[in-house]
Amino acid sequence: MIPKISLSRVALGFGMVVVAYVSGLANFSSSRGGVANAAPAFEDFSPVVGVWEVNVGGAPFGPHLFTFHSDHTFLSSNPDAGDPSTSDSDGEGIWQDLGRNKVKGKFKEYDADRTSHQFVGILTVTYTITVIGDTFTGNATATETAPDGTVLGSGPATFTATRMKLE
Repeated sequence: MIPKISLSRVALGFGMVVVAYVSGLANFSSSRGGVANAAPAFEDFSPVVGVWEVNVGGAPFGPHLFTFHSDHTFLSSNPDAGDPSTSDSDGEGIWQDLGRNKVKGKFKEYDADRTSHQFVGILTVTYTITVIGDTFTGNATATETAPDGTVLGSGPATFTATRMKLE
């Protein structure tokens, strides 16, 4: 003989399962990392995210590496010895996705005189690029300022890049 199960017991059991499931999800999501306001990776996807080999037309030394992170931060690196008069830091900055594979951004490098080792300026580069598959191109403006903010010079630059890949 099969015992009768009341509808209220089925509803209570189902409710307990749902509460346990939701509670487990809350615990899982709160333990996923130490970054405040972190969004799921798929929400931050942009075709520019990754590491790129870039030729910067107009720079003292053209070959650079650019890294676009999904949190909209940016790193640029090129050989320090590429500029014979100043030693410059890595470029660090921010970027924004404009849609339709367009990105705008800004980064800065801090410069020191190679002989005196004194802080001599800040290079600020603003750019807009268009990403097509594993390439991007774009235009930039580079502005050099003295430590006091006086503009020392400004000029155009171009970016031509290919995405770095594992072969």
